[in-house]
Amino acid sequence: MSAHANSRVAVLMLAYNAGETINRAVNSIVCGTFPCDIFIVDDGSQTPVAEVLKPYPRINIIRLDTNSGIPRAGNVGFREILARGYEYIACLMADDISHPDRIASQVEFLDHHPAVAVVGTWGRSFDAVTGRPLRIGRMPVSPQAVRRAMRFNSAVINTSTMIRASALDAVGLYSERYAVAEDYELYRRIGERFDIANLPRVLTAISISADGVSLRRRRRQLANRLAIQWKYFEPLKVGAWLGIAKTLLLFVIPVSVLSRLKTFMRNARKAGPWIDGEPPLDGKVGQILNGTL
Repeated sequence: MSAHANSRVAVLMLAYNAGETINRAVNSIVCGTFPCDIFIVDDGSQTPVAEVLKPYPRINIIRLDTNSGIPRAGNVGFREILARGYEYIACLMADDISHPDRIASQVEFLDHHPAVAVVGTWGRSFDAVTGRPLRIGRMPVSPQAVRRAMRFNSAVINTSTMIRASALDAVGLYSERYAVAEDYELYRRIGERFDIANLPRVLTAISISADGVSLRRRRRQLANRLAIQWKYFEPLKVGAWLGIAKTLLLFVIPVSVLSRLKTFMRNARKAGPWIDGEPPLDGKVGQILNGTL
């Protein structure tokens, strides 16, 4: 399948054994209000994406022979998209969902804010097995708030971001030195030269599984985060010192304690609508997004 470069936006989707979710993810982009070309990097899935994907328009599948991980697979997709001259690159993982208005809202924002190189959105997480809505991630909105928050951890939800292609071309792609924090390092690097912001609207739904990277490889993720914090350390900023202190503290807190704390906080918050004031979406996906499943 091949895409046609007749859109300003290319969506980069990484897929590994995502046969059960990829059609839902692609459909959420195809049914959106802004026309996009979609580039799917099949990262060595046991069953090729081309065999499970429905016949959608504007699709380009790049099949890798072996599973190479997010940084390498992502860079394959980034290079292909940059070579074709798109203006904006939106990210979406193959098990996540975009709201119909997400791409259009981000394009409008970047068009009106030329100093901003990356714009993310707020996101709702949901249980990958049951579809039950979990928490809403309300990320900092302004470039100043994002810059402060970046000293602690990534202040954008990677699967919700739209990146200005010219900025990505200027700073480079994912670093393969940070295999489980590649997005955090990339956005810290972009933030050294450009502004980063978030739209204060829930426009992305993020699938959460019990065996996700944050649980299976937590210590490696923390080590990557610490290395990135040190790489971009600002000794005159109190937040830089506090960010490193927080990461070091997380090394000694048991995963079980963190899991119980997250569960408590999740249950203490009532899952709100997909977007406040908007009518609910229809169907099972709509139930996930609207928090009614």
